[in-house]
Amino acid sequence: MSKIDSLAERLIEFVARAAAGIKIDWSHVAVIAGSSLLSIVTEVITAVASDIIIKKNGIRYCRLCNKGPFTKKGMYLHLIRVHRYELKVAISEELERRIRAL
Repeated sequence: MSKIDSLAERLIEFVARAAAGIKIDWSHVAVIAGSSLLSIVTEVITAVASDIIIKKNGIRYCRLCNKGPFTKKGMYLHLIRVHRYELKVAISEELERRIRAL
């Protein structure tokens, strides 16, 4: 497992929270990412979270499987339980793309 995969695994919960609209404790993200990667990780969390949901009239739908509508908690649980692997892959790819662009 590469370092990017390891970091992606630890960021799954934060991406799911951001996508669901649940508050994120950014100090925990800072501890996981470190000061050098914090800005990149913040951008990755925001980008991936916005790509995996569809919001229609304030109601959340999963873009990965077109299921919904979900409440905030329901969306979070759906993403964590059903799409954990897809989230990890999306986070890994986005991290790799942004780190190589440096």
